[in-house]
Amino acid sequence: MAFLANLPWAKLPAMASLAVALSFSPPLLGGSVSDGPAPPPQKGVNLANGPKAPATDEPIARLYMASDLLAFGRDIKDPMVLIVAARIIKALGGTEVDLKPEGRAARAQKSGQPPSTDSILAEARDLAKGEKITNLLIEETAAMGTAGGAGQPKIHQDTVKSAATDIYNIVFAAGQLAEAAIAGDGSGDLDLLVYDENDHLVCRSTGSSDREYCRWWPRWTGTFRIEIQNLSPDSNLYRIATN
Repeated sequence: MAFLANLPWAKLPAMASLAVALSFSPPLLGGSVSDGPAPPPQKGVNLANGPKAPATDEPIARLYMASDLLAFGRDIKDPMVLIVAARIIKALGGTEVDLKPEGRAARAQKSGQPPSTDSILAEARDLAKGEKITNLLIEETAAMGTAGGAGQPKIHQDTVKSAATDIYNIVFAAGQLAEAAIAGDGSGDLDLLVYDENDHLVCRSTGSSDREYCRWWPRWTGTFRIEIQNLSPDSNLYRIATN
């Protein structure tokens, strides 16, 4: 994301418009399957090669990009970068789902609210310090409609304790792009690992931050184990998103 710091300010409004254009696309037909019982397990590795051409519909990848932009904009205190992040999040929409980590007793949640487009734009407004064009972009973004209907990211918020692992079992459809991403509260390092029902590792994302992304193509409709590992000494309030 460092290339953003070198862009002329005049180009950033165009970048915001491009981000919105990229975010609007036909909804995915595949992804996670939320209704009905889990299908019976099959043998082998539940991983296909995927399409020969890059996937054009990647809502979770775009949401992950927005979380990176949000963190970067806060680091460099640039309201324009925050506006781009807010526009992407607003264009994508999202559905809150009630997921429960497997085999874990109820625990107190770490305090904090997930970033909303309103809160991000409020941050941008404070950083803009009355600059007219920036404030016009903020107002334009605030007036944007939010995406609705099928294909929105499915989002859940939870807390993972220090040196602990949260596990979610989610069914994904055969032959369709499967995506999962996490964005933490910035307090440490989270890793994301995905296993099929036969305990084969099909994707891992283990960077040094608490923002990670995975994508894969299942060979058959099956259950995947998504692990969120907290490598830090503090608990982390995170958001997990799947398609």
